[in-house]
Amino acid sequence: MIRIKKRKRGLSEKIFLVLIVLVLVLGSLNIAKAKGWLIPQQKFEVKDGVVDLSSMSLEQKIAQMVIVHGGLHNLHAWKNMQVGGIHLFALQNGELYKEIIDKFQEEMEIPFFVTVDLEGCWNPFANFKQFVAVSEINSTGEAFEKGSDEGKFLSGLGFNVNYAPVVDLNDEIWKCRSFPGDEKRIGELAEAYILGLQSEGVIATAKHYPGKTLVVKDPHKFLVVATIAEEDLYPYNYLVEKGEVGMVMVSHIIVSGAVDSEGYPSVVSKEVIKGVKEGFKGLIVSDEVNMLGLKDYYLAIENMYVDLVVAGNDLIINFNEDPNEIWEMILRIKEAVERGEISEEQINNSVRKILIAKGLTVIES
Repeated sequence: MIRIKKRKRGLSEKIFLVLIVLVLVLGSLNIAKAKGWLIPQQKFEVKDGVVDLSSMSLEQKIAQMVIVHGGLHNLHAWKNMQVGGIHLFALQNGELYKEIIDKFQEEMEIPFFVTVDLEGCWNPFANFKQFVAVSEINSTGEAFEKGSDEGKFLSGLGFNVNYAPVVDLNDEIWKCRSFPGDEKRIGELAEAYILGLQSEGVIATAKHYPGKTLVVKDPHKFLVVATIAEEDLYPYNYLVEKGEVGMVMVSHIIVSGAVDSEGYPSVVSKEVIKGVKEGFKGLIVSDEVNMLGLKDYYLAIENMYVDLVVAGNDLIINFNEDPNEIWEMILRIKEAVERGEISEEQINNSVRKILIAKGLTVIES
């Protein structure tokens, strides 16, 4: 009897240990999944600054089209996926920015775009650095100087893309994000700022095409509808004709008038993006896709991901913190390519422009 009880106790202890091990394994798997450690590593080799586009997998190409929030908690996942860029928000000092950017760029065969919103009166560096608001800029000389000073500051920290300047004609919401003057004056001031910024190696971004982003409601919070006039388009047409700005950002506003999004948010409208792409050799970048002005339009987020590429965006900003959601986005776009809904040539054209903008030479063997 005593021997039987000992056997039962021994069996119970073994079962308990097995259960503990299972709990630990499952817990570890959940942590690994949450951290994105189970996402396949996208290995790639660049030789002497030359990228062979034909040697990149479809997942690698699509990943280059994605800009994410550059939190250190996702460092492994973003490097593993080789996403196209990281975006940084406010930190306490410049050394923190340099440290984070260096960690991300370390050993990357294809470097990240490192992006920021230093525009208008929005200043993520306010803890340690102040800048003049664009609403106070009154001459092209002042605009160039502002661009140059900000470009030098940003490049010194390791940034290579600024989502500025705003070229909306009026700012009725924040009151300080637009240059003063009419559409022609705004175009000239924006051009001078762009020349100053890009002279320091930082890519400028004219936003938010096609205009009226700052006069109705905040698209971060609401679906927004607006009527676009020819003067709203003037600064973009002017800058595209000059051929200087590196990127144009498209907004989520549903528009009609001089340009018609046909009931869709502008950023997923082929008609809207076609209007800015004509004659423009730079990159088209979406506004952040988790803003409710876009997200609330969709019942299924996977449809939104596909529509963003179908419409013609080269870069998609997605600040979802879950690496698995970003990987899911990449896979949904890949499936759309495989279905023939998106041509691989369109993906190639976008990635080619992205790699060239990063200073790489692109070949196709």
